[in-house]
Amino acid sequence: MAVGGLLRGLVSPAGGVATWLPCHELFASWHHWLPSLPRLRPPASDGFKLLLVLLLFSAALAEVRYIASSSMVPTLRPGDQAVAEKVTYLFRRPSIGDIVFFKVPTAVQNYGVNKDVVFIKRVLATPGDFIEVRKGQLIVNGVAQKEHYTATHALYTMEAMRLPEGHVFVMGDNRNNSCDSRAWGPLPIGNIVGRYMTSFTRSSFQ
Repeated sequence: MAVGGLLRGLVSPAGGVATWLPCHELFASWHHWLPSLPRLRPPASDGFKLLLVLLLFSAALAEVRYIASSSMVPTLRPGDQAVAEKVTYLFRRPSIGDIVFFKVPTAVQNYGVNKDVVFIKRVLATPGDFIEVRKGQLIVNGVAQKEHYTATHALYTMEAMRLPEGHVFVMGDNRNNSCDSRAWGPLPIGNIVGRYMTSFTRSSFQ
C-alpha cells in the first residue's frame, strides 16, 4: 500500500509540535511547517498533573508534545498536551495497548521526511503476533479485538501478516484518518522514544 497517497498521520517535528496531514501533503510540506506551542496556563485543578510533569522534566524523564489534529481521536484531540515518559521501555518491551511516540521509520524517511520527526500511535501487535483487519474488525492471533478506544470501525481490510522480531504494529485510534503501519509496515522497536502517560485537554489551559 502506497504511503504517500492514502493515509493520514500524526507528525511531530523535533521541537515537540505535532500535526496530522494527509501523507502526500505531509511529505511535501513538513519542513515548511513550524507552529508555536500555545501559552500554558493550567488551572489549580490540574496542579497535581502539572507538578508530576515538572518533576519528570527536572529529571529529563519526560516531555510534552502538542497534539494538533485528529489521528488519535477520541483518545487525544487537537489542542491536547500529551506527556511522553521515557523510562518504561528501559525495563520492558512495548505491550499491546500502549500508546507510543516514535521516530519515523525508514519507509517514511524515503519520502523526504526528516529522521527526527516523531509520530504517536497505539501498539496493536508485538513480535510473533499475526494481525489482520477483516471487514473493519481488527484480529490478532485469530481473535477479534474489542476496541473501545477507536473513533469508528475501519473502512478497509488488511491481509494477515506476522510481526518480525524487534518490531511492533501501530495504528492511530482514528482508524480511517491515520498514517501508520498499514501504510509503511511494522515499526522497529528501536524507533520508539517514549510512552504516552497522560494529557492535558485544551480547555485546561484557557
